[in-house]
Amino acid sequence: MTTPFTPVFLEGLLLGLGLFSAPGPKDTLVIHRGVSGHSVWGIVAICVVADVILIALGISGLAGVFAGYPLAISLLLLSGAIYLAWFGWQRLRACVLNQSFAEMQAQGSLDRGALKEALLLSFANPYAWLDTIILIGPIGVAKPPSQQLSFASGAMAASLLWFVLLALGSTRASALFRSARAWRLLDGAVALLMAYLASGLMIELLHKHFPAGALW
Repeated sequence: MTTPFTPVFLEGLLLGLGLFSAPGPKDTLVIHRGVSGHSVWGIVAICVVADVILIALGISGLAGVFAGYPLAISLLLLSGAIYLAWFGWQRLRACVLNQSFAEMQAQGSLDRGALKEALLLSFANPYAWLDTIILIGPIGVAKPPSQQLSFASGAMAASLLWFVLLALGSTRASALFRSARAWRLLDGAVALLMAYLASGLMIELLHKHFPAGALW
């Protein structure tokens, strides 16, 4: 009996965990819902299914399409940086105006707005495309055809494992977020993280078009 945990599967799993464990907008939504004490599993399901679809698209050939059009990758990097900056601004605004604490108290157990936001952050978020299609996709495509499914399965399992652990951890931390100050600290930390990620994408974009020494 063969085991599914082949070296190629583990390679995909570790790569996926390394990428998905860098918190982005989707992770922030899961954390917000989890620490607020509301149901989070519908959102987790959407996030994981979206990652599965995008990883499959990347390994099936969409990554190669992007590779053939460098301008498309540059536009994706730019749009990802703008998106993260906008998301960070929203969290900074929530921190200053103390919005999250009030929203947490007003929301139901699983409102449709949260599910729609999860869909938006999963499919209309350029940062999610960078992780799954641009980074995971080409590595999977480079594998022999007989190994691609195993590699993709490992990366998909990483998404499931990460979001389940994130949901469980944030749910257990809900008792810590019963004060407005705790929510402000969380929103402020997310705003700083989004600024860091956005600046990282901009630096990568500049290096792509202006290699070291080209500006001097």
